Amino acid sequence: MRKPEVFKAIFFDAGGTLFSPFPSVGEIYAQASFRFGTVCDPSVLEAEFHAAWQRRGGLSSLGPQSNEAKEKAWWHSLVEEVFRPYGGVQDFEDFFEGLYHSFEQRELWAIYPEVSGVLSFFRGKGYVLGIVSNWDSRLPRLVRNLQIAHYFDFILGSSACGATKPSRKIFEAALARSQTQPGETVHVGDNFEEDFLGARQVGITPFLLERDGPGNAPADLSPEARVRSLIQLKERLEHLNG
Repeated sequence: MRKPEVFKAIFFDAGGTLFSPFPSVGEIYAQASFRFGTVCDPSVLEAEFHAAWQRRGGLSSLGPQSNEAKEKAWWHSLVEEVFRPYGGVQDFEDFFEGLYHSFEQRELWAIYPEVSGVLSFFRGKGYVLGIVSNWDSRLPRLVRNLQIAHYFDFILGSSACGATKPSRKIFEAALARSQTQPGETVHVGDNFEEDFLGARQVGITPFLLERDGPGNAPADLSPEARVRSLIQLKERLEHLNG
């Protein structure tokens, strides 16, 4: 198996990079609440979810000492907040329990079409592959259920690490797991601050994934640092590795 000549490891963000909620968080929440007799507009729930997430500062608000019980309580509070405009959901505890565990199941996620082929290619070329994601402790179970875990040498969620991207700590932990140097390592993700700037600050070569076109990255960010799909990342690395 030929080893890469320049880069030896590739780190991938999870949500928005490898897979995404299907059909959307708002739709999933609306379908779940409908089974408990609450009719909601998915677009309203989607907006409420993102607003609540931003107000809390995402999973970083859990702090460095986290566990699954603490995470579950955090999600419980967030979901309550999302449904507040509708006066909540009947039998909320039963509703939440089912909703929480459903997000580990493959049916609620869509893997982007090129993912399996690209990961298989990189695996065949001898790269060390890892997931580095701001995610709670359900991430390894989800990746297994999506049947893509076999492509990866490690799966590192922020909950297990005690730090969220763009913290240096999570990228340094990933480097320790990959046993590669920053200059031998690539990270790809769809968030400019968390993925691109976070990786770059430790010397990892970052690529910003812009599946839906330019996001909030500076206009002068080099086109060579932007990719529209993981196929384009594959092409860039093939070129760089000669």
